[in-house]
Amino acid sequence: MRKTRMALSFSVLLLLGACTDSGIRGDLDQVLNGTFEAEEEYREVQDDLEKREKAEQKLFADIMSLTQEQHEKVAEQAQEALDSADERLDFLNTEKESMQSAEKKLAEIDQVIEDAEEESVKSDVQALKTKMQERFAAHSNFVTAYEKLIGLQKELYEMLKDEDSKLQMLQEKATEVNEQNNLVQQAVTDFNELTQQVNELKDNTLKKLTES
Repeated sequence: MRKTRMALSFSVLLLLGACTDSGIRGDLDQVLNGTFEAEEEYREVQDDLEKREKAEQKLFADIMSLTQEQHEKVAEQAQEALDSADERLDFLNTEKESMQSAEKKLAEIDQVIEDAEEESVKSDVQALKTKMQERFAAHSNFVTAYEKLIGLQKELYEMLKDEDSKLQMLQEKATEVNEQNNLVQQAVTDFNELTQQVNELKDNTLKKLTES
């Protein structure tokens, strides 16, 4: 039975340099930097989530190396894994709230679009807004997938605590965990790709505004 390690390797929005322009460029800078700042807690919990994942992976490997005669130790370590999974849920909620706050901050970009006089500028900023909304949606998809993964992992840990759990049942649950983990990995990939696209589109849009 094998549990795939999940690497929460997220790309992040890049911070903009300070801008004193009071026009559209300056207004857009303020909105984007405000969004970046709202994502601070999201960035801060990434290391904590990764540490918990690595610790749980080691616990799981240790548990699987034990025998049925060592059930008391199995149950003890499975409980440690359960506690760690709950901690990951707490970190995930912090991350989710941070991203939701950033998404609300992004709503201020509507005023920038409205204030823009040139249609080409309106179009460029609207395209940036749309791409950023796609990124937030991708993160929401990740959260949903990751919450389900943690739920399945907790079910597996509970089964390991139960001395009467059959090997076949454990193997079937581990398969579910691995399949869901693959979905989480894809969600992370999708989010990272959209983050890269947002950063590129943001740079191009600001460059156009600077040159106009």
